[in-house]
Amino acid sequence: MIFINLFTKTSKGLILMNQNIKLILTSLFLAVFVSACNSSASSDAKKIEVKKVAATTSAPADETAAKTTDVKKDDAMQLSSSEFVEGTHYVKILPEMSTYVAPGKIEVAELFWFGCPHCYSMEPEIIKYKANHPDYVEFKQVPAMLNPSWAADANTFFIAEILDPKGSKDLVTKIFQSIHDQKRRLRSPKAVTRFFVEQGYTEEQIDNVKKSMAFQAKLVRAQEFGAGAQANSVPSMIVNGKYRTSPYMAGGNLKVMEVVKMLAEKENASK
Repeated sequence: MIFINLFTKTSKGLILMNQNIKLILTSLFLAVFVSACNSSASSDAKKIEVKKVAATTSAPADETAAKTTDVKKDDAMQLSSSEFVEGTHYVKILPEMSTYVAPGKIEVAELFWFGCPHCYSMEPEIIKYKANHPDYVEFKQVPAMLNPSWAADANTFFIAEILDPKGSKDLVTKIFQSIHDQKRRLRSPKAVTRFFVEQGYTEEQIDNVKKSMAFQAKLVRAQEFGAGAQANSVPSMIVNGKYRTSPYMAGGNLKVMEVVKMLAEKENASK
């Protein structure tokens, strides 16, 4: 107030006041900018595997309404499996979902989307789990179908699954790499066909898959699974149709697999 009273009485004072206001505003802008940069650098230093995004280069702008999962940076990173808490690190699914596995098996499923960078960052852990999960577990990946674009990627996934049922050609990993590393957009039927031809399949094989009843049945089942899981983000892990968790809830990609292991063991012990 003293500064304003001294200079507002003359035109010279008004000029000086305006200059000081500009300096104050400039200082505030610089302070906010530096703070934001420091925050970003701090985040990078912690080497968090995935970052929260509104949209990705691999997804059109109209897909930003669909959520993807970010890693929560909290005390959960330090928890042991015995300390995972229902309601925090995982939730019960009500009503429980039907499972489609052999008698005595525990179903573990990943709900994912090819265009999701967090799902891509999760893929190495999924590959490890596929190779090393207990014999009582039956694991599957289920593509989320939250909008037409995601449904198109579900088509691509099931074409790959039927063409390579044992996963010997690593088609799922190659699709992820094609989208995120090579920045290819496997959206149109022609682009998808071209991709599979590059993997050694014929156009006739691809067309036959898309016309098959097995292909259509898988799409219907995936739609039902996504609805039953009640997940609003990917990747999400579903254990035996009863529990849902995610990297965000558990505290990271490694922690979510610990939660999955704990819940699968719990389900197996209760058989």
